[in-house]
Amino acid sequence: MKYRLMLLTAALCWGCAFVAQRISTDTMGPFAFNGLRFWLGAIVIAPIAIWLSRGSRSRVYDKLPHITLPIACIILGSVLFTGAAFQQIGMIYTTASKAGFITALYIVIVPFLGLFLRNPLRLSHIAGCFIAIVGLYLFAFHSDGQPINFGDILELIGAIFWSIHILLIGRFAPYFSGISLSIGQFLICGALNFIAMGITGEPLSWAIIVASAIPVLYCGILSSGAGFTLQVLAQKKVPPTEASLLCSFEMIFSALAAFLLLGEVLSLRELIGCILMSIGIFAAQVPSRIILTLSHTEK
Repeated sequence: MKYRLMLLTAALCWGCAFVAQRISTDTMGPFAFNGLRFWLGAIVIAPIAIWLSRGSRSRVYDKLPHITLPIACIILGSVLFTGAAFQQIGMIYTTASKAGFITALYIVIVPFLGLFLRNPLRLSHIAGCFIAIVGLYLFAFHSDGQPINFGDILELIGAIFWSIHILLIGRFAPYFSGISLSIGQFLICGALNFIAMGITGEPLSWAIIVASAIPVLYCGILSSGAGFTLQVLAQKKVPPTEASLLCSFEMIFSALAAFLLLGEVLSLRELIGCILMSIGIFAAQVPSRIILTLSHTEK
């Protein structure tokens, strides 16, 4: 039970992070925020990595052809940078609750992209995706003729990169230490954000850092540091399907936190969309028969 509570706690940290990210858009640019956030996350995880390395024997990993740990970190960090950039910039134009639900669609997208890695596509994936798309339409498209919110589009693009990131983690995790991958990708992602900050001329001063201290500290320490650590420790004891289901509660926590802390209220149409998206996301994680698998043809 404690490991399931750890995953729920991680989901709570991630869900509330959308509120912190939304608040930060008033005082700090997206690249500066993400740069500080992920470097702080790396600093938080580093002592944990040292403690784990002292408390257990070093694991011997198989080698992944043509991919070393630095290269894996660069790949993951680059994808993480892209997904986080779309998410944080999108937060300028949309609400925290919407960002949370749309981001959670990565759970539905992953099975389809996973086909290219020869992962099986199940009937529940198809059904869940269809229900989630209907929910997204009600959630993001308005019946009064208004166009879809620009921030919602950015969040949806970000969800695609989160899906790619998850698949890459699944590809690299058997060959490298999870903690090492996390620290490495955080450092690369932070560096890329600071480079982007310089290219775009985004300002960063001590006054801006002080004004954004609480959101940065929350996202760096709790969302990135604590959230990841709880996930890594808990997923050693919780089956993947159940772990994904528990982690997906971040979308519900984001809506609750946005309502309690920011006063965000959803319309009836948006609420129905949220419910359908939740049903679709949960349905996609239910075990069912395989309907499609891409495999190499033997010659």
